[in-house]
Formats: sequence, structure tokens, C-alpha cells
Amino acid sequence: MPQLPKDLEKKIFYTLAALLFIIMPMLSLKSGISGDEETFHYPHGKNVFNYYATLGKDTTCLHYENSVLHMYGPVFDLVTVTAIKILKPDDDYMVRHVLNSLAGWSAIFFAALIAVMLGGWRAGIITLVFMFLSPRFLGHSFNNPKDIPFTAAYIFTIYSIIRFLKYYPQKRFSYAWPIALGIGLTIGVRVGGILLTVYFLFFVGVYYLFSNKYKKWFDKGNLRKLWQILLFAVLISVAGYLIGVVLWPYAHKAPLKKTIEAMNYMEQYATSLRQVFEGKIIWSDHVPKYYLPKYIFMTIPEFIIIGIIAFFVLIKRLKKEYGTWYFILLFVSVFPIIYIIYKGSNVYGGWRHVSFVYPGIVIISALGINTLIGISRQKYIQLAIAGVVGLLALLPLRHIIVNHPHEYIYYNTLSGGVKKAYGKYEMDYFYHTLKAASEWLIKNKIDKANLKTGEKIIVATNHSTIVKHYFRNHQEKVKVVYIRYYERGNSDWDYAIIANSYINPFQLKKRKWPPANTIKTIDVDKKPVNAILERTDRSDLYGYRLMTNGNSTEAIPYFKSAVAKDKDYEMVYYNLAQAYLNLEEYNKALQAISKCLKLYSNYDRGLNMLGLIYLNKEEYENALQVFRKNMKVNRKFVASYYYTGVIYAQNGDMKTALKYLDEALKVNARYKPTYILIGRIYEMQGNQDLAKRYYEYANSLP
Repeated sequence: MPQLPKDLEKKIFYTLAALLFIIMPMLSLKSGISGDEETFHYPHGKNVFNYYATLGKDTTCLHYENSVLHMYGPVFDLVTVTAIKILKPDDDYMVRHVLNSLAGWSAIFFAALIAVMLGGWRAGIITLVFMFLSPRFLGHSFNNPKDIPFTAAYIFTIYSIIRFLKYYPQKRFSYAWPIALGIGLTIGVRVGGILLTVYFLFFVGVYYLFSNKYKKWFDKGNLRKLWQILLFAVLISVAGYLIGVVLWPYAHKAPLKKTIEAMNYMEQYATSLRQVFEGKIIWSDHVPKYYLPKYIFMTIPEFIIIGIIAFFVLIKRLKKEYGTWYFILLFVSVFPIIYIIYKGSNVYGGWRHVSFVYPGIVIISALGINTLIGISRQKYIQLAIAGVVGLLALLPLRHIIVNHPHEYIYYNTLSGGVKKAYGKYEMDYFYHTLKAASEWLIKNKIDKANLKTGEKIIVATNHSTIVKHYFRNHQEKVKVVYIRYYERGNSDWDYAIIANSYINPFQLKKRKWPPANTIKTIDVDKKPVNAILERTDRSDLYGYRLMTNGNSTEAIPYFKSAVAKDKDYEMVYYNLAQAYLNLEEYNKALQAISKCLKLYSNYDRGLNMLGLIYLNKEEYENALQVFRKNMKVNRKFVASYYYTGVIYAQNGDMKTALKYLDEALKVNARYKPTYILIGRIYEMQGNQDLAKRYYEYANSLP
């Protein structure tokens, strides 16, 4: 975009910002409920509302039995609950998603204002466009109630800090309170926002160093000014912290203690999730060091990458007097990622947990493109550069239009797009597609079904709390139940809605998913990310029920009938192997589990079954090899460590047995068989007191 009159560029900037303010909420109306929204965030918001409404008498929001959500700031969820109570909509989540999109818009707008301060109105316009045409960020803006509001508050605070320092001391008071508000809101979304107080003091120091020649750093007059601004910054930070505490019920009784407690917990976040990365299933607390940088590189538009390169190549052409602001921008964009890598933090779902660094990355890119356009005085070259960027912008724009409202499932062309990423990286990890699948099933099956009085259609899914909301107006006809995909045959259902989260990458790449009884898929760039299954045969279920009731002999014909109808039904082969193992027909069990593993290689439960078969056949070396392999496939599959300990104990090597049993307890400290076996080992070694302690603890476990 060539240089235009500043007044015109300013009008374009605000017109475009206004259009995005309208467009983003409209786009959010079709978005689905995200992973934890129905289960955690919305209920927590209701509890927080009740806390304030009862002046602290209802303390439900201060403690949860199976969740640490009380340690998070509830600002966004509290705002949405308040709005819902006022508006009384037909669908509460419509209000939540509209407000979520406005939080996303706020992040875009304040990022653009930073770009305006550093590069002019054209840089601001480029930032608006670049942020909106970032499918990952845009998609999360619709329904991510934690990362997007945090990003908005974070970048607003950074904008306020830069503005305060840039115009200090002329407007120090009028520009101070937004910093305090920003810090408070950021803490009010996530306790990590308190780091902005440290950032602020650090940036004051950077500002001092950049604004004075090094020979005058220790000048008494300058040092006096430094202490004045530092004192001012401390007061602003304290005010911001107090605002955050007011907005965070958990910190009301013991603010400092609760803040430190929450910070320590978040830094050592224990919950670990499995995810697909580079074609393998990994645990989120054992991701490679390059996990975040690689994911960011693969999922941001190409023009962002070009802009970043241009920024660093042309850095000498940037305004030298803006060195402080460029440093701040680079710091807030890069330091959090470096710190997370250094700490080995628990991350999953791509880079959504560090969404707050993305506006800074986009501003850097926009400044790079803006500088690239500005170095040429010839309009045709400027138009050519703008044209190339515009053509590249068509790629994410096409993705957004074609795949809405599932645009967050995005990989750029440099990584091969969704087509190449499929089976190698996460797809619908946030369960967005459940809405489209549920609406299709209602329209095409549920509404057309003729049921007897009291009869219900059973709809199974791998995220029942979300799907129950979509069927809230069909409760008289539908019962929603939860199933794990690889145990789908063990439960009764008529239809199943399966988002492809936790589907094994081997099956995705080998097209073993979706299964044969799929009647509809929800696709992104022609790749199925959600499957609707219809059950026409229950042989798998009847066989499983017979087997679990102790009748494996009668179960086997049903399992054989199920695989005769679907030769790729991996789970039935697993159950068939279990039935043969129960009957001590080990060779037949081995054949069945081998077929299962052919369809689902590296299936942890399948490998464990294979190891058990070898163990029962007394082929101990084969069993050990399988269990060790399973430890590599799933480092947290406790049974593999336990049975390895069993084998060594049977062979008289108690030292090695205890080593693996100790590893089993590290994986799962409540795995009862481990304590019993350790007790037996100590009992055989004559240590009755220690054995008794292990037996007693085992008996205390369910």
C-alpha cells in the first residue's frame, strides 16, 4: 500500500477497525463450544457471580474438588454471566462467544495502536489486516475464554506502558491509570499477569538506559529522575495488583499468600495431556524444546514470516529514537517463549497458551512490511510489494471463508497445509466441530425419527458435556452419553459423534479413521476432523457384556460376527484377544491382538495385552521386550512398569523388580497392585514391618 495522506490513512484505520468490530461478533455466532467452556469456565463464572451477589457468603468458587479453576482469575467469565443475566438469551453461549470475539478484537485494536505509535497509520492498518487474517488467532477469538481475554488485557497493558513512557512526564497521570487497569485485568484473567508489574519496572530501566548516553547514566540529576519514575511505576503496579485482587475471589482473604500459591502451581502445572506431534503421541509435560517455535512457524500466515524477516533485515532503517519501544516489543514477544522452553513448562494445543505473544509478533511483521514499502520512493515498487503481500493474504482468507467456523484448524502452505499436517499434528483439539456434527444429526436423523413413548435415541460422543448443550431442546428424544472412541463397542448407542482429538496418528495417515459405519464427516480442507457414526449391529456390545459377566466362550462368536462385518474394527480384535486370554487359549489370543496392532500400531492397551499373553505363555523375554516398547510408546502406562517388575520378581531379581515398581509409583502413585507386590517382595526378604506398611496403604486404596 503506497503512502497516502495521513488523514486518509487515519480514516481507513478507524473504518477498518470499526468493520472488524462488527464482523468478528457476527462470525462468532456459528462457533462451537470449546473444550473446557461447558465443563469449567461457564460454571465457574456462575459461582463467582454468586460469590459477589451474596457479598462473599456463597464460597463455592473458592474451592473445587477436581479442579484448580479457583486459582485462575474469573473476570471474563464473570462479565459473560452478568451479560447473560441481563440479556436472557435463548443460547447463553452466543453471548459468551460474541464477548469472546470482542476480546479478540480488543487485542487486534491495541496491537494496531502500538503499530501506529511506532510506524504510523499505515503500519496500524497492516497490523489490523494481519491479525484478522491469522486463522489460528481468529478462530480462538470466537470461543477461547482464557487465552484470548488474557491476550487482550496483556497487549492493552503493553500499549499503555509504551504510551506512558513515550510521553513521560507530560501526561504521566492521565496515562498511568490505564496501566494499573491493564495489570488488574490481566491478573483478573490469569495470575501470571502479575509479571507485568516486573515488566513495567524493567522497561522503566530500559527506557532510562536508552534515553540517556551511557556517560550520563550515573548523573545525579538523571538518577533522581529515575527514582521518581520508578516510584511512580511501583505505585501504579501496586494499584494494578490491588485491582486484580478485587477481581479475584481466591485472593481476597490472603492476597500475597494466595498469589504465590497460584503462581507456584501454575509454573508446576501437573495435568498432562496426550497430543499428536510429528506423527507421534506425546505427553504435554515432555514436549521437545522446539515444540512452540515449530508450531508457531507452521501455523502463522506466510506474510507474517516475510514481515519478520524484513524487520530484522531492515532494522537499521527503523527510527533510532524508538529503540526503547522496539526492545519492549521484542521482549514481550520472545522472552515468554524462551522462558517456557527453559523451564520445560507443560504446553499443549499448539501455541494457544502463549497467544499473548502473538500481537507483538504481528506488530514486528507489520513494521517490517511497512518499512519495506517505505524504502522505495517509486510507487510501482510499493504497489508490487503490497501486491505480493495481498496475494499471500488470499491463502488464509480462503481458509477462513471455506472452513468457517473451524478456521482455527490451520497450517500454512510452508508446512504443507492441513493436508500434510493431517495425522502428524493436532486437528480439532478444542472440539469445535461437535456443533456442526450435532446440528447435522438433529436435522437429518433425530427430527425425522418416529419413536415410541418413552423411547430415546442414544447419542454417544467423546465430549458429552458439550454435546448435551446442543441437544438441550431434544431431551425428550435423545440421551447423550460419553464414550472413548477406542472403547466405543463396549457401550450402548445408536449414533456417535467423534471429534478426531486423541485419534491415533497411524490410523489417520493410513485412512483407518473414520470407521466404516460413518454416515457423515465434518471436514477442514477436505480432511475429516469429525465423524458421525451409525450403529446397525450390536454384536460387539453383546460380546463385551457376555465377557465381562464371565462368559468368554459365548462372547467369542459375537466378536467374530462384529469383525466379519467390519474387518478394520481394531477394538473388537482387542476384546477377542481378551476373551481368548481368559480361556487360556494363548495362541488364538496372540493372533487376535496381532490383528488389532496391525490396525492400530503402538496401541498402548494392545501392547500391554500382547505382553500379558507372552507373560502367561511364560515367554518372559518376549514379554519384557513388549513392555519396554510400551514404556516408550506411552511413558505413563503404569501396567507396563508393573508387569516388568512382576517378571523380574518371578525370576528372582528383586533389585530390578523394585526399580521398575518404583517407576510404576512415579507414574501412578495410587496403582494398588504395585504396593501389594512391593509388600510381598519385602515380606520374602524378611522385612515384615516395611511389608506391613505397603499392605496397609494398598488396603486404603479403592
